[in-house]
Amino acid sequence: MLPHRVRSLSALLATASLTTVATTVSATAAIATANTATTTNTAPPFPSEYLGTTDLSRIAATPGTNEQEANKQGVDKRGEAPSFGGISGLERLPGTPENTANNTAEYLALSDDSAEHGPSRAYHLAIPTEPHSSDSTEPALADTITLRDTAGQPYAPRAVDPESVRLLPSGNLAWTSEGWAKDGDFRPPAVIISDASGRELSRLKVPAYHAPNPEGTAGIRHNKANEGLALVSEDVVMTANEGALVQDGPMNTAEQGMRVRLTQYSVSTGEPLAEYALEVGALYPGARDRGISEIIAGDDGSFYVIERGYVAGEGNRGEIYRVTLDGATNVLGQEQLTGAEIPVRKELVFDFSALPEHPDNIEALAWAPRLSDGRAQLLVLSDDNFSDKQRTLLHRIALGTPQQEAVRHNTDQ
Repeated sequence: MLPHRVRSLSALLATASLTTVATTVSATAAIATANTATTTNTAPPFPSEYLGTTDLSRIAATPGTNEQEANKQGVDKRGEAPSFGGISGLERLPGTPENTANNTAEYLALSDDSAEHGPSRAYHLAIPTEPHSSDSTEPALADTITLRDTAGQPYAPRAVDPESVRLLPSGNLAWTSEGWAKDGDFRPPAVIISDASGRELSRLKVPAYHAPNPEGTAGIRHNKANEGLALVSEDVVMTANEGALVQDGPMNTAEQGMRVRLTQYSVSTGEPLAEYALEVGALYPGARDRGISEIIAGDDGSFYVIERGYVAGEGNRGEIYRVTLDGATNVLGQEQLTGAEIPVRKELVFDFSALPEHPDNIEALAWAPRLSDGRAQLLVLSDDNFSDKQRTLLHRIALGTPQQEAVRHNTDQ
């Protein structure tokens, strides 16, 4: 049964105007442009530990049904009822505990369903705070939000391609839609602001050079746009593109990496504020792709990104990197990168090759309550692509050492 402490999603989001679980840093620090940054793939700058994995694949798409009950019922990922799956974004909700003394914390999980397996939607989940818990506190689905357009209607199929979500201090939601660049349909990516019910309020102004064109000479590549979203400060969000813009150069190969863009926006004005280049590594041996799938903020001005790809015959690979902007070139307004720009600094935090099996298609990041030993806890969720051959896996990563604040983030909610 559902943990008794789980509150309604609307009640949780209503408290966000007073508090927010998202990490914030000053906007000034976040758009600093000194001149000494480098990109590195060194050993982790502080300890990290894999804590375990929970399979959420069989959570039913009916609120109040837990994983165990769903296993008994059998859930068809491609059935007529909206399926649970396609998770591409994860955000901890306000009012959840500051540490693991409480049994559960509550999250909003965004599905990347473009209204093909049900309406475009997000799920309200209750997840145990500790890596190992009793059956009474196993993960559960508490509620579902249907994402709707400005007229209050569910989005039409393929109207949006949701990817990442963050809760704003106002109680509204900011989320990304990847756009479209194939089959004669060319739409720019979007950053959408919705109210707590999922109704669209506005869109931020994505730079024009991100828009794809029919000639295929500029803008986003299909399915390689703004996969990640971070809350930088109360009024600033930052997107992370999965792949390079067409005019910025080719996608990465086995021999060389590529540069993707991180773009900051003011939520209140909708205007872009700054933009940076992030170096993504060369393809893994045997891989067909490698790109950024998520970004989340730390309160010291740093960010954490997932870099991941798929290797045929092996499965998914991926890492978490810590990214800092100090010294990186602000390329906002620069339609084409030249290669002379100073990219953001990148340091390896965790390599998913440490897991006993491949992590599946990792796409979402959220801070969990701090562990009882004082370490930060990062949740990483995979996207099953609504495929019976894939799973929705929840991985837990501890950062730092016991009683040592290696990573600082706001856990006072």
